[in-house]
Amino acid sequence: MRLARRPQAYLTCFAIVCGVISSPAFGQIPSINGTSPLAVAPGKAAPFKIRGGNLIGAAQVWSSFPATVVLDAAVPNNGKNAGEAVFTLTLPADAPVGVHGVRVANATGISNLWLVMVDDLPSVAQVKPNGLVAQAQVLTTPVGVDGNVDSLTRNYYKFTATAAQTLSFEVVARRLGSPLDPMLRILDLQGRELAYSDDAPGLGGDSRLTHTFKDAGEYVVEVRDIRFQGGGNFIYRLRIGDFPCVTTPYPLGVKKGGPAQLAFAGSRLEGAQPVTVNIANENPINWVNVGVKLPNGLASGFGSVSVGLGDEALEVEPNDEAAMATRVTLGASLNGRFDKPGDVDRFIFTAKAGQRFMFSGITRQQGSPSDLYLKILKADGGQVVAADDNGAAEGALDFNAPADGDYTLVVEELVKRGGPEYAYRIAVTPFQAGFDLSVSTDTLNVPLQGVSLVTVTSVRRGYDGPIELSLADAPANVVSTGAVIGIGQNSAVLTILNSGAAPDGKFYPVKILGKAKIGEAEYVSQATATTAQKAAFAATPLPPQLVSQAIALGINPQPFFVLRTEPLELVFGKNLTATVKIKSIRAADFPEAITFAVEPAQNGLPAGITAAVKPIDKDKNEVDIVFTATAAAPLGSFSGVLVGTGKKGNDTVVQAAPAVRFSLRAPFVLKTDIGAAKIVKGAMLKGKVVAERNPAYNGPIVLTFANLPKGVTAADATIPEGKTEVEITLTAAADAAVGTIENLSVKGEGTAGGQKFTETAANAKLIVE
Repeated sequence: MRLARRPQAYLTCFAIVCGVISSPAFGQIPSINGTSPLAVAPGKAAPFKIRGGNLIGAAQVWSSFPATVVLDAAVPNNGKNAGEAVFTLTLPADAPVGVHGVRVANATGISNLWLVMVDDLPSVAQVKPNGLVAQAQVLTTPVGVDGNVDSLTRNYYKFTATAAQTLSFEVVARRLGSPLDPMLRILDLQGRELAYSDDAPGLGGDSRLTHTFKDAGEYVVEVRDIRFQGGGNFIYRLRIGDFPCVTTPYPLGVKKGGPAQLAFAGSRLEGAQPVTVNIANENPINWVNVGVKLPNGLASGFGSVSVGLGDEALEVEPNDEAAMATRVTLGASLNGRFDKPGDVDRFIFTAKAGQRFMFSGITRQQGSPSDLYLKILKADGGQVVAADDNGAAEGALDFNAPADGDYTLVVEELVKRGGPEYAYRIAVTPFQAGFDLSVSTDTLNVPLQGVSLVTVTSVRRGYDGPIELSLADAPANVVSTGAVIGIGQNSAVLTILNSGAAPDGKFYPVKILGKAKIGEAEYVSQATATTAQKAAFAATPLPPQLVSQAIALGINPQPFFVLRTEPLELVFGKNLTATVKIKSIRAADFPEAITFAVEPAQNGLPAGITAAVKPIDKDKNEVDIVFTATAAAPLGSFSGVLVGTGKKGNDTVVQAAPAVRFSLRAPFVLKTDIGAAKIVKGAMLKGKVVAERNPAYNGPIVLTFANLPKGVTAADATIPEGKTEVEITLTAAADAAVGTIENLSVKGEGTAGGQKFTETAANAKLIVE
């Protein structure tokens, strides 16, 4: 079976909206709070209803799967109803089965993402009441049922099984972002429990089981919340059919640039044939959804696989003992599984002294229930390093080879569990100083002429310097303004300005990048949205990986005021001040005051920097805000954001001003220029000292000299206020010591804000003849 691939354009992002906060009068963005059905089928055209808010004029639907989407013209007033819109979705026959998402766009922006399935099971809707066995909804299998559980209730469904028939049952709820913590039971008509599932391994809290029915007859499946909670948002999709129960593809990663075969980890996989994937090297995707059916099966199990440019190695059993360790090349990522409880896997590799590699466990993020314990041993069995997974982490080793030779990676399940679903992958990469980035939102609705903002957070790896943030792949006239995560910081607010007229009602996939020069090379990291996705779907432990780096941008209407920052960069430093002008562009009917605050209120500015925040007064269009750096302020590049709030009647708009960049420098840098640097005994030497001033300091600079040769003196000198240089005179006495010095020192002293500070020029050479 060959898996066809679709273009990168189908990848998407999840949503938390940021930027403008506005009233309906200024264009609330569209939102989604449900769809009907919860799943769409490959190879078919079907109506697809989106429910939510502010959906009038919804003209474009984006999906993470390939589809043709048109507004259903047969539905009365379709496109004019703020609460719902109906589209016809047509999917190709090879659309990848699994959890995906959809968004909708109109002239007011782009919506949050709503999770849906692509499912090759036929869909039916729940018919209530079905809270009693006697009310059980009759189903014809195979089938997928879209339903919801009300508080303190159970849902029952009746179906018929033949003697010795095996059926798979699965509740997809948490994986769709539902708060439902499902429990699944199979009963006979007398109410006797035949099978039960609460939290199936690897499904993030969802339920799944396989049962073989001894006798032909009618049976009942029960779905409820394990806590008996419920409500309209406690949605689920109940899948019943002949599908294999896949936890993960195996291996969990494949290399781009050629065909690769995937088997699957899980249960009920007997007879399932490998799937071939073939991803071109130039294809930018990092994840692929894959599905598999049993021979003559009607429905698919599904999972996702990592795709990349690196080599992938598979364990070869038996490899429990050191003498049987699977030989691999250092740098290849490693794939294995714990086939039975207590299974131990060993990989042996050769390393040179000083080679440093990261070994990162990958399990739960791809659906495996494995908890890893990793350790690397020397040839004599001595331990080099060890780690287990901790919290959300999945186990990682920082390995630095102490000597040339062979080393063995030992991989164990932390609590000795095992079985066909306990697969894992160890990503092996050379250690590189750098950083990983994440964003606070993966949806950016940027108003016309206005600004949207997003917080970017870094996890640093052996690099403490500045990280320059930028927006890539945005439409024309939409740009990021200079933001930087400075020395000693782990986050900064990136502002995005729409200075033109990018078309609204569209989706723009964008990237947020961080760049730094580390050593002699430029390091670039693309931000992921996983943290934001977890916040958006709090009931989903691990949102789909294929959208982890996708960020969507849309265009909002212009609010009743927007802001500009002048200048975009301030140069000042310790004990100095600098002033930024915030200007407003107002609607003609909005004269009111605009108040300001630093964003975020805590830690929004570098340590030692304060802002004298004040409003733009009523009927005014600008304000000067002074930033002050104390003696504790660090030097380097940083940034900060001011957010303005304006009210007009019952309407409130919150708009950010474009970020201001802080270049915190020394008050001045001195350079000594004494020409040929030679002075004759009994003579004088003219020269000068030049100051490269920080724009925030114009005061006088008093110079003093040190390390002059014996018998050589320097006249007092001061660089006057506002000037950048002064002439100096060195005088050599008749008995001055002859020779050469390399450490003639000139020190400058200034005063600002009642504080004195000094800077010293680089040592100069002087020859006395």
